[in-house]
Amino acid sequence: MRRRTAWVVIAVAAAAVIVAVLVWLAVSTAQTGSPRALGGMTAAEPATGPEATALAQQQLDTRLAACTESAAEAPDSCGIAIPWTADFAAVDGIRYRVEKTPELTLTPPTFRADDGILVATVTGTGLDGTAKTLTYRTENWMLRGDLRVKRAGVGLVPW
Repeated sequence: MRRRTAWVVIAVAAAAVIVAVLVWLAVSTAQTGSPRALGGMTAAEPATGPEATALAQQQLDTRLAACTESAAEAPDSCGIAIPWTADFAAVDGIRYRVEKTPELTLTPPTFRADDGILVATVTGTGLDGTAKTLTYRTENWMLRGDLRVKRAGVGLVPW
């Protein structure tokens, strides 16, 4: 194929995809008689409205409760980084205390929750081989991630 013919084929394929998407949107709107519902919200309602924020806040609260359960290591995707390697050879357990929950802000297509205060008490074996307990405190505990809006509602996917 010549170069010009290849560009024409690509343009026709792109136009076909666009037409297919437009037809799909028209059919889905015609079936419901209104814009598609997203977890009680219409597609026209912003993903940062009060209902979306309330749903996202519930998910964040559930996530933070799971993140702050006692464990032998810091959980992934929770915004928790404890510099225990500077003080411990091994960690037996970590207990958490949330003094202030991070504040949620929806900024589609992402979210952020920051300005939290978290205290972690770590027990284990110190670098000198003795039993040790230390408490770490952060006053800027934060989580960030993707905000997904689907038919079932909103979803938070922390990084």
